[in-house]
Amino acid sequence: MVKSIKQYWLMIWELSFSDFRLRDQGTILGFLWTLLYPLLFFCVLYTIFADWMKTIKDFPLYMLIGMVQWNFFSGATTAAISSIMRYSNFVKSIAFPKECIVYASVIAVLYSHSLELLMLIIFCAIVKGFISVNIFFLIPILLLTLYLTIGFSLLLALIGVYFLDMSRIWSIITTMGFFLTPIFYSLDMLSPFKRNVILLNPMTHIIKATREILLDGKFPELNGLLYTFIFATIFFIIGYILFKKFEGYFVEKIQ
Repeated sequence: MVKSIKQYWLMIWELSFSDFRLRDQGTILGFLWTLLYPLLFFCVLYTIFADWMKTIKDFPLYMLIGMVQWNFFSGATTAAISSIMRYSNFVKSIAFPKECIVYASVIAVLYSHSLELLMLIIFCAIVKGFISVNIFFLIPILLLTLYLTIGFSLLLALIGVYFLDMSRIWSIITTMGFFLTPIFYSLDMLSPFKRNVILLNPMTHIIKATREILLDGKFPELNGLLYTFIFATIFFIIGYILFKKFEGYFVEKIQ
């Protein structure tokens, strides 16, 4: 993977920027939509759940952090599913590691996510009135999220070549995942069994760590992040091995 990135980094950069612009993120209106979409969705959820979640401290920020982190994982993995098919002409005519297309697809969504994170940090700083030095730990958390997302994306991109309905199936799964992630509710509200089930979700720990930094200004708990790293590594290994094993058949499948 490292060799592919070093050798084809310019190609990955150009493809990611092309993806970014194709989704209208490169225009002014696209940039505004990048910020407005999660805010509009946030307003709907806040209107519904605000009265029920009064026990959660800083509930608006609490929910917004969860949404921003989840939206990146959901958006990047969804985009990766059709990434190989979108660049079918490249796949058929140029010899290069096909996983570069998946990396570029994820990085394209990362551009938007970085803007959302920046706005989120500024918003939290204004509301909370402080910025903790632990905010720099958001960088390794971002890298961990990227690592987890790429592992899922490689596997999903492979499946997407062979099963065209995978986008619809993944849409259902991510919708379920939204409710199985503590985005608008707290783990303390759940029974021990349900809490343990939710803690199996690696995004739970990423969101939890982000909240600990931005809302409490403290160093995040490492046990959950270590679990997420191990989970991401397992998924990345599985996704990468299977992707490399079947990438030689992509040309036959997309013709």
